[in-house]
Amino acid sequence: MSGFLPPEGIRLNSINFVAITHRLSEELKKGKNFRLRIDPWQEKRSLSQNAMFHAWMNELSRYLIARGRPYCSPEWCKDAMKYTFLGMEEITFTNVETGAQIVRESVRQTSKLKAGEMFHFMTKVQAWCLDIGCILSVSETSEFFALSRKQEE
Repeated sequence: MSGFLPPEGIRLNSINFVAITHRLSEELKKGKNFRLRIDPWQEKRSLSQNAMFHAWMNELSRYLIARGRPYCSPEWCKDAMKYTFLGMEEITFTNVETGAQIVRESVRQTSKLKAGEMFHFMTKVQAWCLDIGCILSVSETSEFFALSRKQEE
């Protein structure tokens, strides 16, 4: 059944409910036991959120370089923002030849964030940039703009 359910789970809805319960019932009849956890579905961060974040890091980089920080490339800005506002996570690396494992800390990846988490992260980035005088572009047609307006209601 491990191939049936990916580690991040599946989106359960009225369309696939019968098929999923049928498959689960087959596995239970074989004597298998499972841990079942039901969480509300949350979409992962969107491609538009990711694109805006990358555009912001280009803007921030230009702003910082123009103010005497030549090392502040867009990639540096991206890592600095993730380190500051998302923190670190432990990642295990395995040598496939020896099986030896090491654990290293790495900045959290935005690709693993839910849409709401990404919005919260971007809000923190935007606030920090405003504090240093860097006004980031936000299109009125962007998802970020719409979510910001929704928060204000």
